[in-house]
Amino acid sequence: MTKKATLPIPEAFFLEGKHGSIFALFQAAQGDQKGAFLFIPPFAEEMNRCRAAVSWQTREFAKIGYSTLVVDPFGTGDSEGELSDASWDIWQSDITIAANWLENKTNRPISLWGFRLGCLLAADFANSSPERIRNLLLWQPVVNGKLFLTQYLRYRVASLVDRGLPPENTREIRDRFISGEVVEVAGYPISGALAKGLDQAQFSNFDNLQAIDITWFERVVDSEKPFPIPALKAMDTLRGHGSIIDPYKFSDPQIWQLHDKDRTPNLVELTTQHFREK
Repeated sequence: MTKKATLPIPEAFFLEGKHGSIFALFQAAQGDQKGAFLFIPPFAEEMNRCRAAVSWQTREFAKIGYSTLVVDPFGTGDSEGELSDASWDIWQSDITIAANWLENKTNRPISLWGFRLGCLLAADFANSSPERIRNLLLWQPVVNGKLFLTQYLRYRVASLVDRGLPPENTREIRDRFISGEVVEVAGYPISGALAKGLDQAQFSNFDNLQAIDITWFERVVDSEKPFPIPALKAMDTLRGHGSIIDPYKFSDPQIWQLHDKDRTPNLVELTTQHFREK
């Protein structure tokens, strides 16, 4: 009987970022390597809730010949720095450093894989350096950073009401960002610099992705129903710029919103099958 090959053990280490050490986890491909993914995580608590699904997918990628580098951007996860000092530009710098390392390590074409807000970060980087990126894999992408931030700020609005504290609305919180304050939202301190970067990030700005294969995964309750309107509009805008998109629907739980770990067999299976055939 032929012994089943085992996956290489993931390697944890720190990359030297411009603003502090960046925690990284590298899962090498099993056998012949076809390519390499750089994973860019969701924001705040969503990052923690999605780690199990991301680990599962990196193992599946390894089995079909893709290495994966998972990073925690500055001020998040196990990387150095405080979130209150983070900005969109710093995170783009972290992606550049991680992409450089992955290219040197694997000598293979680099693909970006984002989840939620990480999709915006990934697409922004790819839009500025399209010649470096082979695939853009998007899991449940946030399509508009300003709308995402507004929805996130509502956690603070609700929390103040629940605790009987003086109320604020999202406009007042944004005014505090403009004045240079750091505002805590759901336990995460957000600076004006980061808020500004989020407000400016949206898929409608990305007009330089024509040469990149884009794979878009969107959760739906019923596979017979159409994609949500915001996702459709974002995809139509990208197509208007000449991008080619492979859209998929999946029906797993909304793990980025769940406190308990849950599995995403549909999402992982579809993703793995798509890239197995490439």
